[in-house]
Amino acid sequence: MSAPNHPTLLQSIKDAISGVSLSDGGSNNSSGAQTPTRHTPKSLKPYVWAMIAFKKGHDFQRRSSKHHARRVSETVQSEGQFGAALTPLYAGISAAFSDHNTAVIAIAIHDPVYLLDFSVKTIELADGLEKDVDVIADYVVGELEKYEHENLSKFIGAGIPYDIMKHSPKLSSKLWLEIDTVPISIMPELDGPETELKDRSHWSEKCIDEQADSMARKCIMNFGPSLAPLSQVGYRGIVEVDSGFQARILTLDDFQTTCGPRTWDAMMKFVTSLKARGTKIAFFSSTPQGGGVALMRHALVRLAKLLKVDLTWYVPKPKPGVFRITKTIHNTLQGVANPNEKVTAEDKEVLNSWIEDNANRYWLSPGGPLRPPAEGGADVIMIDDPQMPGLIPLIKKLTPDRPVLYRSHIQIRSDPVNTPGTPQADIWEFLFSKIKHADMFISHPIPSFVPADVPRSKVCYLPATTDWLDGLNKDLNVWDQGYYGHMYNEQCHNLRMTELKWPNNGQHANINKEKYIVQIARFDPAKGIPDVIESYAEFRRQLTQKNPNAEAPQLV
Repeated sequence: MSAPNHPTLLQSIKDAISGVSLSDGGSNNSSGAQTPTRHTPKSLKPYVWAMIAFKKGHDFQRRSSKHHARRVSETVQSEGQFGAALTPLYAGISAAFSDHNTAVIAIAIHDPVYLLDFSVKTIELADGLEKDVDVIADYVVGELEKYEHENLSKFIGAGIPYDIMKHSPKLSSKLWLEIDTVPISIMPELDGPETELKDRSHWSEKCIDEQADSMARKCIMNFGPSLAPLSQVGYRGIVEVDSGFQARILTLDDFQTTCGPRTWDAMMKFVTSLKARGTKIAFFSSTPQGGGVALMRHALVRLAKLLKVDLTWYVPKPKPGVFRITKTIHNTLQGVANPNEKVTAEDKEVLNSWIEDNANRYWLSPGGPLRPPAEGGADVIMIDDPQMPGLIPLIKKLTPDRPVLYRSHIQIRSDPVNTPGTPQADIWEFLFSKIKHADMFISHPIPSFVPADVPRSKVCYLPATTDWLDGLNKDLNVWDQGYYGHMYNEQCHNLRMTELKWPNNGQHANINKEKYIVQIARFDPAKGIPDVIESYAEFRRQLTQKNPNAEAPQLV
């Protein structure tokens, strides 16, 4: 095939012929810069091949049928944004760079099984370098968002070669924050069977559209049946947050927007101190997902990774019989346990054995986090909630001077706990025999949550926190709101429950929209759901008496 008449391509071919190494298309820039940088490829081979194969580019070809689009449009008009069923898809992205500030970008579109579509386009990078604009990120996010709207779909995840992340530092966070797509960064040459040194050139032998397709397929492997990223726990029970940090959803710049300068500067003072001392911090809790503690730990580890603070989170290997015991302890301390549920001496022994077995097998063995700091163990240890305090005596026996902090995340009903003979007092006696060895007792900022026998010199108050930019809290655009609203209404339909009629944004005047009061919590007796229902019922009674014709907000 003859080379197309393209100055950059001709120059690239000359450079390649003159002896440029034909290894991978990666950059040797290891600085981790947070702004786009000029790309000097180690090989022009991928770029040359891409230009030859796609000299005129390639546009997406797939379009929803007019009949289907019309039906969805009619559904939205009659039922609102939540009426549209969007098809979940995945994307794969790859790029080949020249030494003239141009790049060929390929995007592959996948459903969970098949390749559906792809595009290839050459873009200019020079303008972005001059204006500090991430041209690659703007192009990719714009193309995916356009594809969603034209094909009535929703991107769940996007696979991105690690090399591109270096030269488009905003791509991952823009995917996450602007179109709610989980970015999965992949080191293609070290993935799968291509781990031998002699095989590492295999990636650069692929054409750019094949690379993008490979990224999409590898991205899909990180998601479970519910389309959420799989929770991963590694060696010694280390929680691999964000798919082992492959899902780089946020940058430090993003985190900095969630607080004021004084707060950020205060945090950075402690960060600088921790890094200067080389302090290792280890957190221990009972589960890597499912509750408020896990939410806070995911966010904290994510931020610590970006700040380069040595902080690791560990969980024990699960044991089916233990969960029911720890849940009974939890409910009893909060005063909401079933009267027939008791924690027996046998249950306490099972819990002790479980903790000791995990500690001896994974954390106290050579190289483990509970070994003395001189042997590579953690310098500071945080124990979360009443499932794990059995670790505290083991740590203090080995290293009496090492700081161990116990954090009590739950409400402890201090009145029954302080009353001898009650189930709460019995359980608290069992737990406090271990907790009392900790150097600090960190509680919610409510004094009544702290039992009387905890020395006040050890008490510290700290409220629960949340990450404003995680999947629970970040802002969603209208398109993504419609996707999740439809999923919610599907569940309501399956359970024969009332579906949401929202949003009432004035675009669909013919829809009878509702107003809502929302209570967001797990179905846990201690979360106050019965109180919310009772309060709402009283609100409806008073509203009916004072204004019988008023439209009352519905409770969700």
